[in-house]
Amino acid sequence: MNRFGREAGIMLSFSTQATQGLQSPGVSGVHTADSGLASVLKGTGLVATRQRNGGYVVAAASAEQNDGAAALPMVQVTAQAQGATTENTGAYTGRATTIGKMEQSLRETPQSVSVITRQFMDDRNLTSLDEVMAQATGATRSQRNFGSHTFTVRGFAMNSYLKDGVPGSEYDDTSTMPTDMAIYDRVEILRGAAGLIVGAGDPSGVVNLVRKRPRKESHVDLNLSAASWDNYRTEVDAGTPLNQAGTLRGRVVAAYQDKHTFQDVTHAKEGLFYGVLEADLGPDTTLTFGGRRQENKIHGYTVFGLPRYSDGRALDVPRSTSLAQDWNLHDVNGSNLFAEIEHRFGGGWKARAAANYNKGAFSQQLGITRGMVDPVTLSGPLLYSLYFRDIEVESKGVDASISGNFQALGGTHEVMAGFNWSRQNQQTRDASVGSDIAVDIFNVNHQAVARPAHPAWEGDARSEDQRYGVYASARLELAKPLHLLVGGRVSWMDYRQVDALSGARLADNQQNHEFTPYTGLIYDLNQQWSLYASYADTFQVQSGYQSAGGAALKPAVGANYEAGIKGELYDGRLNLSAAVFQIRKDNLAVLDEQNLGACPNSLMSTDCYRNGSTLRSKGVELEASGEIAPGWQLMAGYTFVTSRDDAGVSISSETPHHLFKASTSYRLPGAWQALTVGAGVQAQSHYAFPAPDDDSVTMGEGGRAVWDLNGSYRINSKWSAQLNVNNLFDKHYYSMLGSLRRGNYFGEPRSISLMLRATL
Repeated sequence: MNRFGREAGIMLSFSTQATQGLQSPGVSGVHTADSGLASVLKGTGLVATRQRNGGYVVAAASAEQNDGAAALPMVQVTAQAQGATTENTGAYTGRATTIGKMEQSLRETPQSVSVITRQFMDDRNLTSLDEVMAQATGATRSQRNFGSHTFTVRGFAMNSYLKDGVPGSEYDDTSTMPTDMAIYDRVEILRGAAGLIVGAGDPSGVVNLVRKRPRKESHVDLNLSAASWDNYRTEVDAGTPLNQAGTLRGRVVAAYQDKHTFQDVTHAKEGLFYGVLEADLGPDTTLTFGGRRQENKIHGYTVFGLPRYSDGRALDVPRSTSLAQDWNLHDVNGSNLFAEIEHRFGGGWKARAAANYNKGAFSQQLGITRGMVDPVTLSGPLLYSLYFRDIEVESKGVDASISGNFQALGGTHEVMAGFNWSRQNQQTRDASVGSDIAVDIFNVNHQAVARPAHPAWEGDARSEDQRYGVYASARLELAKPLHLLVGGRVSWMDYRQVDALSGARLADNQQNHEFTPYTGLIYDLNQQWSLYASYADTFQVQSGYQSAGGAALKPAVGANYEAGIKGELYDGRLNLSAAVFQIRKDNLAVLDEQNLGACPNSLMSTDCYRNGSTLRSKGVELEASGEIAPGWQLMAGYTFVTSRDDAGVSISSETPHHLFKASTSYRLPGAWQALTVGAGVQAQSHYAFPAPDDDSVTMGEGGRAVWDLNGSYRINSKWSAQLNVNNLFDKHYYSMLGSLRRGNYFGEPRSISLMLRATL
């Protein structure tokens, strides 16, 4: 029934008690939804009844429906509990999230939260985490240090990524160690401060990637794709029960990609393997264990993008322009092991413990070019450094929690408490060979200099970042329509960095028992709509700075205030939300100009600092996700945001005031039901800001809308074909701006991809 509902694009609701022990004779041929369901249910004593919302309720047939056979007991069905898993639902919304440790629907979460589902990722052909984040409501891409790309949300950098809710993930998930999405069921994104979940960080939010788990049925899923610029990818996803009882299940996912890009000389190869085992140790205990290995090798890799004219204008060069030398190389690998055990005590109580172990490394050899272009002489950029860099990262994380509910004072209350810990050790070695070669930006020579011999390491920085904390939260039913959410976390953080060559300390930041509170109020207007308000905060360690009195600075605290309305329509198949938010990040370190050079023992600066600066952000967010009509899925979000520092300057210059993203797909009815069509758009207003390397010059980007199309055709019960066209009208734009000297990246031109998918 689940497979038929998925392939027919309909929602089925039924009770597992009604189907227990029954077997379908199957279905083949061409059918309407009604006739297909009749075939699926033939001889089972069950019938499907169409509802006004287009879905079907499956229940025991009456005596008349069984043509005189003895009537089975009637089973009253209101909905099928699907949990948080999105795979095979065909939906653009999640029934629930697990990002807050307790499984809750989007409407029960008093903060802005999105779920990027497996169906959405498949329809849009999103194969990496940075592609997923680019589609997320309110997220914009920006460049940080040394070519590292990150995303900003509500004006602040998003730097907290979890795997199955556990900290201790890889280094730089959206850039230098990219995350392949083939192994994930969904991505949960909480916007705003997330101190209850992660403690330290910016008040931008947190991202939780939830892995695929073994299914209870055998399956082999195949995806073959070919796209513009010789981009070829193969994915195989297979699983099966490993014993007759089905209490031991396994799943493997393998992917390989060989691609060029629209940029000159860039060529990448990626391999991925993932395996997971799930065992029912008893009726109430489940153990999961798995691992992943991913390797990427990118020839013609660049870290800084393009410069601009010295007057701030964008270069009039082809989008394929790359400043890489053809021997540039970025070679990255990552391995991951994880384990989880969950025990269900009964009465709604359960305990869960999970652990992550990651080990990754990348090696870079780069010819680096930067320098603004004189608009008259057309000169300026220099190939100034031949650079070598190696980073090795090892991270570990554990999370343990217990949750449940109880009755008191006439209401049902939920509580949760837990502990988590993570540690990341990193070694960064670098060396460079000086160069001073002029680069013709309009005719780049990718063989301007031969790859030099690897010099001895000039820097060898080694760091340890350890974080741990205890947390607890409660959802209290004050009255039938009114719920109070309260919680908090106490965090400890210790970050140290030393120069292995000289033995000098480079950083020593500590924060002990920092408390981050969380509270929210939800008022149910009815069974579908709720009003909410919430407060949450997070902190940023600043103990590396010293005050004039010799004391370490207090942490900066980022607080998120939010209020809104949420709707859960069509039995949870459509989620709507509207929110207003305000963020303050207080007590940031400010240079103490009366005590310059008076703090020689500070590792961050010999100058003294004081707590004092404030960053502000506020705005409005709207989001809709799910089925707006039978067969019609939508994921759309609009964000209006303004931000400023104490001087009135935007804290995130590359974030536009208006940002709108939408994707939709529609499965045609009747004789055309094998065809699904879809479209998407990303639109934003213009933005401009003083150039970081010359504040007398303004640089910016005009408003734009980039349109995409996608469609799929089900060839038969096993095979389907899919076509995606990105940047349909070949919009010419910069997706990211940095400075006059470097950091500017063209958006991808029009591209076409063709996929064949099979469920064998």
